[in-house]
Formats: sequence, C-alpha cells, structure tokens
Amino acid sequence: MSHAIHANRSQRMLLPPDINDWVGPLDPVRFVAEFVDALDLKALGFRMSEGTDGRPHYAPKLLLSIWLYGWMVRVRSSRNLERALRVQIPFLWLAGLETPDHNTLWRFFSQNKKAFPKLFRKLVRAAVTLELVGFALHALDGTKLASACSTETAFHRKTLLEKLKELEAVIASSMADIESTEKASENEPPTEMPEALKDTVERKKQILEVLAKLDEAGVNHLSGKEPEARMLKTRDGTKLGFNAQIVVDHESDFIVAEDVVQDATDHRQLVPMVEAAAANMGKPADETVADKGYSSGPQMKEAERRHLPVLVPAQEIAGEDGEYAKSRFTYSAEGDFYVCPLGVVLPLTSVASASGGKNAHDIYRCTNATCPEKSACTKDKLGRGIKRFEGEEEMSRQAEKLRSPRNQVLWSLRKEIVEHLFGLIKQVDGFRRFTAWGLEGARAQWSVVCTVVDLRKLLPHFLAGRLRGAQLAAA
Repeated sequence: MSHAIHANRSQRMLLPPDINDWVGPLDPVRFVAEFVDALDLKALGFRMSEGTDGRPHYAPKLLLSIWLYGWMVRVRSSRNLERALRVQIPFLWLAGLETPDHNTLWRFFSQNKKAFPKLFRKLVRAAVTLELVGFALHALDGTKLASACSTETAFHRKTLLEKLKELEAVIASSMADIESTEKASENEPPTEMPEALKDTVERKKQILEVLAKLDEAGVNHLSGKEPEARMLKTRDGTKLGFNAQIVVDHESDFIVAEDVVQDATDHRQLVPMVEAAAANMGKPADETVADKGYSSGPQMKEAERRHLPVLVPAQEIAGEDGEYAKSRFTYSAEGDFYVCPLGVVLPLTSVASASGGKNAHDIYRCTNATCPEKSACTKDKLGRGIKRFEGEEEMSRQAEKLRSPRNQVLWSLRKEIVEHLFGLIKQVDGFRRFTAWGLEGARAQWSVVCTVVDLRKLLPHFLAGRLRGAQLAAA
C-alpha cells in the first residue's frame, strides 16, 4: 500500500541553491536575458540612471528584460509583473531575485517611450544582417485598437449641441420671466439673476468652450484626458482609439515595420509604411501587397514616383456599372478630355477643391443636350459629369498590373501573411486596447508588442542552437 506524500516545509538544504539550476539552458527567458544584456541601451535612447548617494537604483537592462519577457509570456501590467517577480521561477531567475515594484517598472516604461520603437528597428536590422528575413514579398495591414481613455466620458459634438439647445431654451425662458417681472414693478430695483440661471449660463459657456476645442481639432469627438485619440470603427464597436500598422515578411513571418497613427482609415499609410520597412531593412521588398483600404490616388502616385513596388487593388465605386459606367469612358491625356462610348467629347469644365473630407478633382462634363442616351447615362440636369482625381493614371496602371496571373497569386497571399498576426496579438495574447496614454504611449506599447512577436519568431533558431541572444544584439 502506497503512502501519501506531504509537504515538509521545515526541511533544510545542506548547500545553498543555485538559481541557474531553476531554468534550463534553452528556456526562452535566457534568450531574452542574453539579448538585453548585450544591447547598447544608451545608443538606443534609453534613459541611463546614474548612481548618486543614497538608495541604490535598478539597472535599465534589468527593467527592460522584465518588460520584454513579461510581454512575451503575456504578463503586461506593471502590477502583474511585480507579482510575477515574487512567484514565477523564470522571473525570479531573470531578475536575480530582485523585486522592483510596479511604480519602478512603470516609471521606466514611461521615461523610455521614444526608445522602444528604436529597439524594434534594431531587432529588425539585426535579423536582416543575420539573413533571417526575406525580401521577396511583404504584406501591409492595420487594425484599430481602443485607447486608454473612455469613449463614454469623452465629448461628442452631437450631444453637446443638443445640450446647448436645451440650455439656451432655459436661459431664454428665464430671461423672459425676469423681464416681465421688472415691467410689472417699474419702481422696483432690477431683479438680480437667480443663482440657478447663473449656473445655466456658466454651463453654456463651458459647452461653447468645448465646441471650440472640437472645431480647433477638426473632430466631432474628443477626450479631455487623451485629446490625440480619434473615433474609430473597431470590431467591438465605434470607440476612441488609434490605428496600428504592421508590415510582415512572407518568408519568415517577421514584422519588419510598425507604427501607430490617428487616421481613421488606411488611405494615407501605404507609402509611409512601405518606406518604413525599406528604412528598417535597407531596401524595399520585391513586392508589397495591401488591401483596398490602402487604395488612394495620391498614394499610388507617390509610390510610383518613389519606385516602390506595391500591389493594391482599386476601391470599387458604388453605382459605377452598366453600359455608361466611368470605366467605359476613355481619357485622353494629350487633349485632357474624356470620350464617351458614343464618341462624344467631354471637356474639362470645372475644378473642385478638397473640402469636407473629399479629395480635389477635375470635372469633365458632356455638353450634348440632345444626346439620345442622356436619360440612360445620367440624371444630372447639367449633363453627364466625370470626376477625375489625382493619381488616376497610376491607379489604372496598378489595376493593369494586378491582372497578371502571377500578381493575382501574390496578392491572394496577403491574408495568410499578415492577418493571422492580428489574431495572435488580439485573441491569443489578449492585447485589445492600449493602456498607456497618448499617441506616444500607444506607439511605445505597439513597438513592444511587435518586438516580442518577433522575438518569438526567432526562438526556434535559439532552441536549435543557430542563434544566441548576444549574437542578435551585436548584429
């Protein structure tokens, strides 16, 4: 009959334990420690603490290694990191039994927000130097993440205008009552404004001040605590947040560029992100694919001017189908006019400037009032008008480029290259919103997210003995 094993909490060890025995030689925590220990943090812009008389301070490399390993194993908050340093064996080994508290950890992150993007770029360049990243095909995509601020407590123009209308009605009614009272007693001194009305007037003043801030920022929603956040459509609803971008290499599944922007759409991110990847890697990929959200005439024009190889399909225009769709009109660059399917020339008649979120464009209009197909072609009383936006020639060439079977195959790979990483980050890792305030804080956190994703991609090389952390840092 077997006997039960009980905990012997009074047992003593003959020799003191060696903490190096607590983690194996191929434990991921050793990879992170080797990498951070070999980094030149000062060159990367990390704030270097200097010893002074008094209490000793924690070394920046110690604190950075805790943050990186913590996010790598999905322990992200400073309080959870503090707890892990006391109870989890890999953290105990990593910190050498040191236990910096959550305030120390958060202060380090807050003071080094600008350095984390530089650390990410350092990692990418090292992977390129060690030939661990490919240049054949990259994919670009973005995801919307909620900001640290609350959407519910933010200022919303529609709500403010409704409240303003209510207050103005109250003020008008109260002022009318005061005037009628004064007329009824002409010999009496003027009635003072009631305290309740003074409060209403003050509230109106505050609303007008907030509306002025909305006008200044050019937005309809604004957080008083986080004015840089913008209202974005996410899978979890419309929230204040930021637009996080990544460029991913097909061969290695490695994130080669990242950024966080305020834009609610991706229309202006194609060239900046492709150039960011080229800057990180030394040159652009042979092709970079992106979805229709990145389709923009100005961006296509700029990409062509800078000789950036991209594959981006044009966005479909609602209602542009049938016998007299815009695609069936032929543009003459030499004469600067369109020709309709019936052979009628549409000359340039006007130019519309950019306004209300719409891009500037030229308008070419049919002047044939007796056209027998006018009712089938347009309902516009002025005649059929064709809008031509900046970059349409480049968009046409891009559409032609995408017709080749090879490029169709390349573009079809986009989803499998980039979208699964958003699933990993948001679903598996559980990172669905920023917890650092402001655009700079969001950029710092996104850089850490992308850095640890890349470190995980390099782990198989470490486990196979092909890569050491120090080798990566020195590359």
